[in-house]
Amino acid sequence: MSKPFSDSAIDNINEAKNSLRVSIQGLLTKVRLLLTKLDKYEEENRELRDTVKELNQKVTDLKLQVTHANSQSITKDKEISDLKNVLLTEKNTKSSIQDKEIVRSRIKELISRIDVHLDQYDQEN
Repeated sequence: MSKPFSDSAIDNINEAKNSLRVSIQGLLTKVRLLLTKLDKYEEENRELRDTVKELNQKVTDLKLQVTHANSQSITKDKEISDLKNVLLTEKNTKSSIQDKEIVRSRIKELISRIDVHLDQYDQEN
């Protein structure tokens, strides 16, 4: 009875099987490596999204601070204007020097507070 395949054909088939097995193992290794990289990049992506959320929150907080500072500045400007008007009115009515000094002192104090507030705002930015 004759062999259906020759020894060299069987050797070639076995060699092809081994070559295929090695190729499949190489591909599996590359797939595992790609999956590891994918996991790493997904984690980095999550961290970046969290960082963006935090930065957006800080921007919102800073905008609120600016709005509040602007509001305070407007209020202080109005108070200064009112005090200047009082000073001018008192000047016309020849008020006492002491009253004028109190108003001048208050105006200087308000200007100083505005300057300090603006310096703090500049330092925060």
